[in-house]
Amino acid sequence: MKLKVILNDAMRFAVSDWYNFLVLGVILLLVDHLIDLSAPSLIDGFWDIFLVLVIIFLSFIEVGYGFRIVEETVEGSCRPPGFHNLRNLFWHGIKESLVLIAYFIIPLILAVFGISEFVELINLDLSPLITDYSLVLVIIFFLCFNIMLQGAILTMAHHEGSIRSGFNLPLVFRKIRKVGLKNMLIVSIITIVVLYIVKQIIFDTLHGLPYPESMVSEIISTLIIAPFLMIFTTRLVGLMDVPVDEE
Repeated sequence: MKLKVILNDAMRFAVSDWYNFLVLGVILLLVDHLIDLSAPSLIDGFWDIFLVLVIIFLSFIEVGYGFRIVEETVEGSCRPPGFHNLRNLFWHGIKESLVLIAYFIIPLILAVFGISEFVELINLDLSPLITDYSLVLVIIFFLCFNIMLQGAILTMAHHEGSIRSGFNLPLVFRKIRKVGLKNMLIVSIITIVVLYIVKQIIFDTLHGLPYPESMVSEIISTLIIAPFLMIFTTRLVGLMDVPVDEE
């Protein structure tokens, strides 16, 4: 698919089912506010434990729904999936979260540890160089991570969400080659722009409004803007793996 077609499809897809759109928005809103409720205090009672469990459950449902969008997209679906079979959503959320940890947090730890060991080995002070190019290094790392993660998620989407397929590196690299490194790079850049720049600008602007407008804007941003961006970006990932004849 051409980039323009993919972007138009993803935008239309995101708002094509307002029921599931708002259900996702409510989940995001609940997670956001439950975190605010539990954040001030340590886990020292039944209520705190209950809140944490609810947050974990809803968070995995959210992640699982994102995976379901990708999975049904590569299968040719043109409508957002429903929230049926919560157990399946929850389980997929756990598996995708584990893949996320494996492809992001572990490499990040290894990279930081490797750089520190290398600096100590050569006995040179590279901190000025690292400071000057820290943003570039972060962007490069994120792009590499995101491409690998996209390959893993698309591979899982073709194997009924099997976590084993997500860690099957030959399959993942084969998927990356099939979809195209250029396409994945473009979608990764769009993801950075949408989720980490546009979203932050919108949220900061709305949260900067005076009360009570700030409270209303916070609800609107979490209930409407956040789910739109999530559905939009996950749809993009799935569309990369849709054959041209399925446009």
